[in-house]
Amino acid sequence: MKQKILFIIPWLPYPLISGGHQAIFNGIYAIKDDFDIYIAFEVFDDDKYLEAQNVFLDLIPNAHLLPLLKKMQKSSSNYPLWYRTVSILKSKILHLIQNGKRYQRNEQGNENSMCSGWIDSVSPLSRLWLEHISQICKNYHFDIIQVEMPWLVSQILTLPNDTKNIYVHHELGFVRRGLEHTQYSGSEYVKACKGFADLIEIGLLNMYDAVVTLSSVDKQKLIEHGVNIPVFDSFAIVNASKEIVREKIDGLHLSFIGSGSHVPNIAGITWFLENCWTSLRNKDNNYKLSIIGEWNDELVAKYSSNYPNVEFLGYVDNLEKHIKGTIMIVPITIGSGIRMKILEACSLGVPFISTSIGAEGIPVVDGEDCFIADSPEQFEDKLFKLRDINIQEKFVKKAHEMVIKNYSKVALRENRLGIYKNV
Repeated sequence: MKQKILFIIPWLPYPLISGGHQAIFNGIYAIKDDFDIYIAFEVFDDDKYLEAQNVFLDLIPNAHLLPLLKKMQKSSSNYPLWYRTVSILKSKILHLIQNGKRYQRNEQGNENSMCSGWIDSVSPLSRLWLEHISQICKNYHFDIIQVEMPWLVSQILTLPNDTKNIYVHHELGFVRRGLEHTQYSGSEYVKACKGFADLIEIGLLNMYDAVVTLSSVDKQKLIEHGVNIPVFDSFAIVNASKEIVREKIDGLHLSFIGSGSHVPNIAGITWFLENCWTSLRNKDNNYKLSIIGEWNDELVAKYSSNYPNVEFLGYVDNLEKHIKGTIMIVPITIGSGIRMKILEACSLGVPFISTSIGAEGIPVVDGEDCFIADSPEQFEDKLFKLRDINIQEKFVKKAHEMVIKNYSKVALRENRLGIYKNV
């Protein structure tokens, strides 16, 4: 009889709209034939979810989905006129009040919102969610419970003691907070909030039976910062073919993969556009940047109006079609974990340039598999060098060999089964 494993994750990891979705999906898929799989997540109960659920269950038919279903709000057009009028007036009054509060917060910059985010990420989760998970654990006896994603780390506070509880760390909170803290290094309030969140994060991790990281670099950082339970390093994978078809690249079409819901992506694109884009286009106005992933309308309008030749493609069904023939940029300046966008580039034969933080934990070497650049001047200089077809072909060949060797489905299955056996 197979052991039961419960995955507690923020959302159904399908479709594969982000690096996080890919990493979680592949982790489940790798061991789908070895365990009786249960998956708990939160989702809106709509046609979009129903379609995604059906495809997911075609791929992993033995999975038991245990969602906390949220109801979509009714359209205001379904309500009578008097109700809609009152609702509009109420909305306007609330908007005025919120604007006043927002103005007060802006007097202090973004310190309060940033610090609130830090504290929220290590605070107990919502009552409805915790009751949902509690009921699931009562209904089934799980051998292993695996929690994933940074903002679910406090889930351990309500998990049963008679299971093996594992946490998969996709991004080290204290590392990201340390990088974000530098812009407010003179603030005692920010310093205190960071120290508090870091302390709680390490304390929560030590309540699990084991922690799994997606790179050996993150494993070492956890040990150095006081995690004293077993820490295992694993990895994320992408689907890579044994052979790649190279396309002609002029070096003028750049691509970026990542949604605007992830702060490091916003910070990275902002850094690149503010520090590199104008200078690049002054040297050659044929440069073009395609940003792939969901971004809100406000940010799209802001960047599109301020920076010419920048297009937002949203979520795309065929990623290969949109990044083949481009140079991928990974200008990530904050965060930790593995950048799935880099593995995608390596698997599809797309040359890339990244910051040191962006490429951290992936066995690539500057000048061998890719270019690494940490200043605007370096980024521009190396982007110009990447217009050389000989450099492109060298990087594509070496990077593809690296991803085939280190990130296969077979290796991931063996890695995860080894971890579960040790725990």
